[in-house]
Order: sequence, then structure tokens, then C-alpha cells
Amino acid sequence: MPRLDINGKFLGGNLNGVHRTAAHYCDQLVKRMADRCGVRLLAPHATYFAQGFSRLIPTQVRGRLGHGQGWEMITLPRHARGNLLVNFCNLAPLLHNNSVVMIHDAQTFLYPEDYSGRQAAAYRHLLPWIGRRARRVLTVSEFARQTLVAHSIASLEKIDVVHNGTDHLLDVAPDRSVLARHALTPRSYVLVIGTAKGYKNIRRVFEALQDRLPGGPRLVVAGGPGAEVYRKKGWEPPEHTIFTSFVSDAELRALYENAAVFIFPSLTEGFGLPPVEAMHCGTPVIAARAGAMPEVCGDGALLVNAGDTRAFRTAIEAVLQDRQLRDELTGRGRTRAGELTWDRAGERLETIISGLLRTGRKSSLSGPCDQS
Repeated sequence: MPRLDINGKFLGGNLNGVHRTAAHYCDQLVKRMADRCGVRLLAPHATYFAQGFSRLIPTQVRGRLGHGQGWEMITLPRHARGNLLVNFCNLAPLLHNNSVVMIHDAQTFLYPEDYSGRQAAAYRHLLPWIGRRARRVLTVSEFARQTLVAHSIASLEKIDVVHNGTDHLLDVAPDRSVLARHALTPRSYVLVIGTAKGYKNIRRVFEALQDRLPGGPRLVVAGGPGAEVYRKKGWEPPEHTIFTSFVSDAELRALYENAAVFIFPSLTEGFGLPPVEAMHCGTPVIAARAGAMPEVCGDGALLVNAGDTRAFRTAIEAVLQDRQLRDELTGRGRTRAGELTWDRAGERLETIISGLLRTGRKSSLSGPCDQS
């Protein structure tokens, strides 16, 4: 029986966006393939877990190098020797020559200033080596695929696109207490996800909403830092902006469902989950015409120029004032979101992994790819 190992270093503690998608991909692999091949989720600690994923039971792999990069780069490949190793969180051990790695984007190449110097340098150095060593590279959009090629992370023919699923929030009951806590009523606010990374472009929304919107809806920033962090970067939030700080998935669903409109102004994304999450919740979406957003959102969102403050303002006012436009965006958004499910992502992933298991191991000791 062929053996399939999964890099479970990401499990445990608070899962970020990449880790959460990794948990869904792991869940799909275990569900679909455990009955026909030995599947192990290898992790540094037996207590590592992903809340809500009962199938993800890790096999503890101890090592003298702790549970960080030393474990991933040296301990893990020793224990996965001879098996196909699947890595979902951008990095993979260079010492393992039978691996699949999902590289979600090339943000450290595009916007290194939004990362610590150490992280940016490590990723810029490691990703081309990892991409070359892997049997296959997975990524989450055609845009991301082209970006990985442009930065010599992998060759075009080696990369497979697997669109993320986006329907996970539908498994969580909305927690409307977040509305009461911030004195919010349905359709009384415009929603954006909080982040101080420059490429997320939240300052464009701040600029667009400096003047109060007709009817007085407020801006709600879900998650992320408070106002002072943005002010230190020179981005002045509009007066009366509400900062929720951390929100749970249940609270986020309630915020999506009751927002008048959701805005996603990012300058680049490998995929971009939030706008499609909002579509699932029946919320009209305005997104930047940038990165993977045209590919991911399709006609389910109103797309505007990422660098045009006036365009964002005009689009927001149009959605707030035009019921027909809101209804059209809601309908098209639900349709598009319904095409991006975890079951569909799992089917695609299963096809790729099954093919690699059938064809066996390919050895390689090459360096970074050469792109002219």
C-alpha cells in the first residue's frame, strides 16, 4: 500500500489563514484517501490539533531540533523517507525528494516591506529551491501560478492550480452578540477586514470614506489592530470607525451577513478568501481589480481600480443607493461562491495526489529553476 504523509507542523495554537486552508486540505485528503493508502499527519506534538477537524489526528514525530524549522527541515524528512510528503503551508523540507508543496503566493517577493526582514529574506531564498525540489507545486489561482513563474519559484509546467474552498463559514452558526456589543444594526455599516499590511490597501478605504456616507453608515474594521497602529503608518481612519479587534468565525459570519456592503481593496492576493466568504453570506462585495480578484470573484463582485480612491467611493455609494445593483451582486455572488467549495477543491487535490502515488518517486538534487 502506498504511504502518504502530510506535514502537520502548522497544527496547534491559533491558525492563520494559510494554516486554516491547510487544515481543510488535510481533512479532504484524509476523508478521500485514508481507505486506499496509509495517510499519516506528522506533527512535532501529539497535542497539535485543528479545532473542528475531528479527522485530523496527528502522529507525533519527536526530534532533537524542537518543533520549528529544524523539525520541518531535518526531522520530518527523515521520518517521511520513502513516502510522498504533502506540504500545504508554503515551505517543505529540502532533504525530501518526493514531495508536493502548496505555495499560496509570492508576497515576500512583491511586497517585502510588509514582512520582517528575516522572513522576507528566508522566503526569497528558500522558495525557489523548494519549488525546484518538489515533484509538483500547487497554488491557489492562475494569477498565483503566473506570479510564481515570474519570480523563478517554479516552472509553469510543474504547477497545478487548486482553487481554495470557501464554504467553511456556512458550518458555523452566526454569533450576533458582536452586533450588540458594537451597537450595530443590519445594513447600518460598511465592512472591511483589518490589517496593517500595505498591500492589503485598507488606507484606500479610509481615504474614500473620510466624508460621511449618505445615510450615515459607519465603517467597521473586523479584526486586526486598533486605530493607533494605522495612524502611526499615516493612515487616518474615518471618524466614528468601529474597530472590533479579534473576532471568531461565528462573529465574522454575523458581521458579513448584516453588512450593507463588504469591501476588499487588496493590491494583490494569491486567492483572497474574505470576498467569497462574504458572497456566501449574501453580502454585496466591492473588490479591487487586482491580483487574483477578477479570477476568484468573477462577476460576483463589483471590481474597481485598486489605486482609485474616488472609484471606491463611487462604487460604495452606488451599492448603498441602488437596490437592484445590490440584489444583482448578491445573486451573482452566491452563484460564484457556490462554485468554490471544499468538496470541489478536494476532488481536484485527490486527482493530483493519486496520480503522483501511481507514478512513484522521482529523485532530484537540482537548484533553483532557471527562468529567462
